[in-house]
Amino acid sequence: MERKWVPLPPYRSLLVVDVKDFSGLPGRDHAAVTDAIPEILYGAFERLGAVDVWARRLFAQSTGDGLSTAFDPAALPLLVDALPGSLQEELEFRARVDGLPALRMRLSVSVGPVTDPNPGGVSTGSGEARVENHRLLDSDAVRDLLTRSGPATRVAAVISRRAFEDAVRSGYAGVDEEEYVAVPVRVKSYEDTVYLRVPRPTGDLLRSGFKPPASADAPAAAPAERDTWSNHVSGVVHGNVVQSRDHYHGDRTTYTARGDNTVNTGSGNQFTGNDVRYRDRRRS
Repeated sequence: MERKWVPLPPYRSLLVVDVKDFSGLPGRDHAAVTDAIPEILYGAFERLGAVDVWARRLFAQSTGDGLSTAFDPAALPLLVDALPGSLQEELEFRARVDGLPALRMRLSVSVGPVTDPNPGGVSTGSGEARVENHRLLDSDAVRDLLTRSGPATRVAAVISRRAFEDAVRSGYAGVDEEEYVAVPVRVKSYEDTVYLRVPRPTGDLLRSGFKPPASADAPAAAPAERDTWSNHVSGVVHGNVVQSRDHYHGDRTTYTARGDNTVNTGSGNQFTGNDVRYRDRRRS
């Protein structure tokens, strides 16, 4: 059956945040934390003088322990540049003045075509770019940043390759490329290079850097190729002979062979094969 073309949904800047260890909070705090997340994001945008950007968000859907939102593509440089640091400051402020537990958040940003809000259905924000953004947030690479840092590190950010190329590498974002660390990730069927950033690194992040230890995220390394070889030593040898891939050691004599060779030692020195070198270290 021939497939017909369909219109491409509009490109959107996508932002997702979630709270670290939300399930570990007392159940009585869950609703209050869920309700506070949009307020925290509003405060972070307000710190940047970008309340108008927040007000023009295309949708905002709660995930229980976080929030998934979409903005016009023009907001992408703001999301990858200034927002992580502003969110860090807002969470520090909330920890001092709110009665809620001190919160730490993961933040992911991607860009791509997704559907606009659908008042008559549930397909708002559907598209591969949104799936990608949630895969980023679930990756071990960004989770590890909060695991290996102290409580003062409130925010760990990860952005997609496309978001990095469009906003950071292009120069639209004020942040320098060197402030992000590229790492490979693999989450379910998603596999790509992503970019990590931590506004206030602490703990092991300062000692060891942002790249996580080997984990399920990293694509499996191809097995190392192993050369095959065949070496033969025959005849009568007086003294100790040690055979390795390319070197044969006699009493005070070294024979070096390349490839498949046969080295014979008897009453005299005998060699069979190509590229065989002999160095006699005996004194005359």
